[in-house]
Formats: sequence, C-alpha cells, structure tokens
Amino acid sequence: MIKSILDLKSGKVEPWAALQLASYTILDALVDFQEDGHIYTFKGVRLYSTTQILKTKGYIDDAWYKRYDYNRELGKNVHLLTHLYDIDNLDEDTVGPVELPYLEAYLKFKCESGFVVEESEVPKGNLKYMVAGTADKRGNWDIPRAALELHNDGTYKLYPYTDRNDIKIWLAELPGFFWQLNHL
Repeated sequence: MIKSILDLKSGKVEPWAALQLASYTILDALVDFQEDGHIYTFKGVRLYSTTQILKTKGYIDDAWYKRYDYNRELGKNVHLLTHLYDIDNLDEDTVGPVELPYLEAYLKFKCESGFVVEESEVPKGNLKYMVAGTADKRGNWDIPRAALELHNDGTYKLYPYTDRNDIKIWLAELPGFFWQLNHL
C-alpha cells in the first residue's frame, strides 16, 4: 500500500483532474481555508489554489458549473456526505433521494477497492510554491492518484493516474501563473 489521493466527481471526470491530483502530492502543510472567496492562507499569507491556477492557465472551463446551480449544489452535497461518512458523523436519515445513489456508489467503491481513508477534506499547502488545495481523500491504496466518477445509478468509474510527468507539467505551469498574476 502507498499513500494515495482520491478525487471525487459527481459529474464527468475531465482530463485536467490528472494535473489537479498531481498538484496535491506536494501539499504538505496544514493551512487555513476560508470558504467565502475560496481563500487559502498560512499565518496570514495568501496561497493560491490549485484550481485557480488550472483555471488561469486555461485547463479548466467552469462555465457549466457556474451556469447550473443544481450541479454545483449536488457536487457540494455529495462531497459533504462522503466526508461525514468518512469521519463517522453521517446521519443517514439526512441523505436525500437524489444524493443517495452517489453515496452508495462511493461506499461500493470503498468496499470493492479496499481504499482506506486517512484524511478527508483537509486543506493543505506548499509554502515553497505558495499553492494550496484540498484533496477529497488521502489514504492507503495501491494507486497513487485517482479520480472517482460517481453516478446517479449507484455505480462508479475509476480513473487512475500513474503518469509521473503530471507533476512536472503542473510545476511547469507555476512560473507562468505567477507572472500573469504580477503583470496582467
């Protein structure tokens, strides 16, 4: 078993998820997160989110996410339910009929894969690179990074990421992001 990062998606897994998950592998310090504005800080110093960087560099087109409140709320609810389940704080009576199949898909995945959650939704940063993010799940498993697409019929599809070049591509984007931030 190795240290693994798992990203949950209640919609389609996009190719940029490989870079997002690679970015999480260098996050090693606990940081503060402010939901309003999606702001990460460490001792008052602003860190830039991995998602913000990927959007700025053109990897993420979130137009659909901004357009459809339903999709955004569904994703938030599914993440919250799986998080509460993993920290043993889920009141199953509060799970609605729309979210239930996504939770069932997640539980089916955990049972079939043997993935053991060690951390759920813990904001972390890297002070050297001034970046931060929140991996959905960190744990022990035989795949280093994977996205898990949860479906509304209780099934799932796994997208394992093993390409070691993903982190190199992620790190190569950082100087351009900071240049844009400071000059444009």
